[in-house]
Amino acid sequence: MRRTVSTGVIWHDFWIGFFAIVIAVGFFMGQGLVIAFGAMGVVSGAVSLAWNRLSLNDVTYERHLPQKRVFVGEEVELTVSLMNRKPLPLPWIRVTDEVPDELQVVAGDVASNVRPKVAALRHQTSMAWYERIRWQYRLKCERRGLYPIGPVNIHSGDPFGFLRSRLNTETVDYVLVYPRVYPLEELGITAHRPLGDVRGQVQIFPDPSRPMGVRDYEIGDPMKTIDWKSTARAQTLQVRRYEPSTSFTVVLVGAVDTTAPHWGPYIHRNLERVVTTAASVASYSAERQYTIGMFSNDMPASTDGTMTVAPGHGREQVGAVLAALAGIRAYAIRPMYQHLADNYRRFPFGSTLVLVTSFMPPQFVQVVGDLKSHGHKMVVVYVGDDACPEMPGCVVVHEIRQNLDRLEAEYAAVAG
Repeated sequence: MRRTVSTGVIWHDFWIGFFAIVIAVGFFMGQGLVIAFGAMGVVSGAVSLAWNRLSLNDVTYERHLPQKRVFVGEEVELTVSLMNRKPLPLPWIRVTDEVPDELQVVAGDVASNVRPKVAALRHQTSMAWYERIRWQYRLKCERRGLYPIGPVNIHSGDPFGFLRSRLNTETVDYVLVYPRVYPLEELGITAHRPLGDVRGQVQIFPDPSRPMGVRDYEIGDPMKTIDWKSTARAQTLQVRRYEPSTSFTVVLVGAVDTTAPHWGPYIHRNLERVVTTAASVASYSAERQYTIGMFSNDMPASTDGTMTVAPGHGREQVGAVLAALAGIRAYAIRPMYQHLADNYRRFPFGSTLVLVTSFMPPQFVQVVGDLKSHGHKMVVVYVGDDACPEMPGCVVVHEIRQNLDRLEAEYAAVAG
């Protein structure tokens, strides 16, 4: 959306009227010098008005971001370009773009800004006709999340400084910053079967993408598997056969609540540890081509209790899980134990639930036992400050607080 606002019009009209009166007085007095002075003022005013009205026509501003999805700690290149696509030069033009503080500008000029938590990319220059000017920046992504760059305001006007126009554009580009990801070994999660016994959780089912011939129909075979061409040739019902495939489903359960009550003040460090650990497990699962999904109790979650990210596999799936983790906010819709108890039936039967939490009250422990009894394999990754409560039998538990302390100290030393 583009919107142009002109300023100084009232004073401009006042001076035009003044010079018109000067011309009239010159005619009345018969003074050619006075008439010339007034005419020069009127002509200057007309030129000023026309130049100002055309100054921002065919002026475009573009951002180029080669990467719009990065991980915490990485840097992105930002190139902005200003183009004057008309035969009228611009004696002056000023551009102001906005970048949130979470995207720290490490290369390029930054001006102070009156708005809190926002840095201003400000340039003032002149432009010839059909000229393009570029500026380059390098942004370091300090925190996970989805961050806007923009909007941009462009100011220009006439060469005399009488009038100026402002162009407001609502064009915004976004940078998605994924959480930091660590190898599970560095987190202190056992390298040998970190999610427990995978073999016991493998489900075997026919894969329709892998046909392997036909066979005679048997009672109970689905009608959709009947191969009608083969049936016509054999004069008896034939059904298609498929090679078996396997699936290991991992559902990441990220608990947003870090204290009780769930709507009270939260512990920022613990929430970030939950997100980082869940992202690391998601990356591990994606590398092994597991089917992965995500379930959280943060406020943006649907009130009907549906999955934050439905189980699936592939590159797009892990990207969706990491994006959901990047956007987690510190607002729990309700306690995780209650959210799980109300919605566990939505999870695929026999899936492995990886509960990443920093806060586990007694009710949470009871829900873990209930989910175990309903056929789910339970893995608890505890990142809280206190010791993890004792879990029901056959629940895999990883306490990784000390490893996170070490990794965070190493990262701070390198970043500092």
